[in-house]
Amino acid sequence: MIKQYKKQYVSVGIILLLWLLFCHQGLFSAAQVWWTNDIFNHGFFIIPASLYLIYLRRARLIAVEKNISLLPLIVIFPSCFLYIVGVAGDIQLFMHTATFVLLPALIWLAIGHKAARVIVFPLLFMLFSIPVGEQLIPYLQEIAADGAVALLRVTGIPLYRNGLYLEIPQGRFLVAEACSGVSFFIASIVIGVLYTYLNLQSRKRQIFFVLLSFLFPVAANIVRIYGIILIAYYTNMEHAAGADHLIYGWFFFAFVIVCLLGIGELIRDKVGTDESAQMTTSAGHWSIHQLKVLSISLLLVSFSLWSTFIQSALGNLKPNDFDQETIGLEQCFQHDINLTPSFNNPDKTTKAMFEVEGACTAVLYEAWFSGIDNELVTDLHKPYTQQRWSLLNSEISSLSLLGKQLQVRTITSPTGSNVNYASWYEINDRLFTSKLEAKLYQTWLVLLGVPSSGKLVILGVDSKSNFSGALHTLEMAATKNSLKTTYSIE
Repeated sequence: MIKQYKKQYVSVGIILLLWLLFCHQGLFSAAQVWWTNDIFNHGFFIIPASLYLIYLRRARLIAVEKNISLLPLIVIFPSCFLYIVGVAGDIQLFMHTATFVLLPALIWLAIGHKAARVIVFPLLFMLFSIPVGEQLIPYLQEIAADGAVALLRVTGIPLYRNGLYLEIPQGRFLVAEACSGVSFFIASIVIGVLYTYLNLQSRKRQIFFVLLSFLFPVAANIVRIYGIILIAYYTNMEHAAGADHLIYGWFFFAFVIVCLLGIGELIRDKVGTDESAQMTTSAGHWSIHQLKVLSISLLLVSFSLWSTFIQSALGNLKPNDFDQETIGLEQCFQHDINLTPSFNNPDKTTKAMFEVEGACTAVLYEAWFSGIDNELVTDLHKPYTQQRWSLLNSEISSLSLLGKQLQVRTITSPTGSNVNYASWYEINDRLFTSKLEAKLYQTWLVLLGVPSSGKLVILGVDSKSNFSGALHTLEMAATKNSLKTTYSIE
């Protein structure tokens, strides 16, 4: 069989090798995320698992007709451009998405529609390699807190809630990011989808079990948090209040996965097909057009050279000078709103308290990023410290800042102090309230060979003060100091 299709295997090998060369940066970056972030440890197993699933379908795959198809180019071209944009803007999500969309698309191209249809699930399963999902953490935190509070009140436990802080007479609990259950949530979905493919044939059962894989971990995490607080309440904080509640979490996670699989076993289809029994000595025709292989290879080589050129150009860009960009505010010191934001390796930071309508109730943080060993737009920057503040709720109010919607969120401290805060980016005298827009603008500047350095601004205002008044104060300070960036409420 190998000798019969030697040219075909070599051609496919060349295409996959060029994928590896083109996407090596995205692949290495994804592997770093898999290794360093517990949420995405499963990423190491997705591609091997997909290859094994393809191996299980080898009988039908060998028997079906195979030929190079150019239709996947409608996926390959945009993915290549997305990867280039990701490299230029250092947008890891773009690089990761393009990397793991290109792999199944190139396999589809090499074997054609009929063969790809045989292994469509393993090809789509590869997309679970993309490390995405952390954005769900705030929503899962609030869902977990809401559910736990409801259960505690039903069982008569005295409780006071302030944002994500849950207080009982014995002590205070914070539904932190680690309590969101996002790792549990993603792992359950991956396991549930895989189990559905391997064991369920009925479409209704498949849909039911996939939905269960989404809902079951969320409900289980609510019960876990409820149980931890309940144990702490009845043991006077002797148990489940320290590191031991993390241990309870891992055991509970394992128990819930077993329950999920147990439910699957109850509804699984008892009669399955034996793939090995379908093995046949006859093989379907596999045609490889060398000109098409050469064209695809040239396409990948061209994008690889473009990516290399962009990375080389990035190293030659010089950052802007930040010395004259600070807004000169008349500071006050009667009251300190200390959000304690965490900036990841900035070139320069400033903090200024200032008055709003005669009261010292606002604080402005500015952090500059040159793009050399740091990044302006990234989720690594935290606007406040979670040890001192938590999001009061998911409701977001908005103000118009230079014609753009500025999102204002409310955070609270364990003592009951509330602060409204907002953040935005300033790049080349342009203001951005959207992370995506700021990142895309930076990418565009890089492609033009222009420095993309800028600053992140965080404004915190006591909830009793007027947020619009704080923005007006910033506008007056900027005008007084003849700065190009101005702030106004429309």
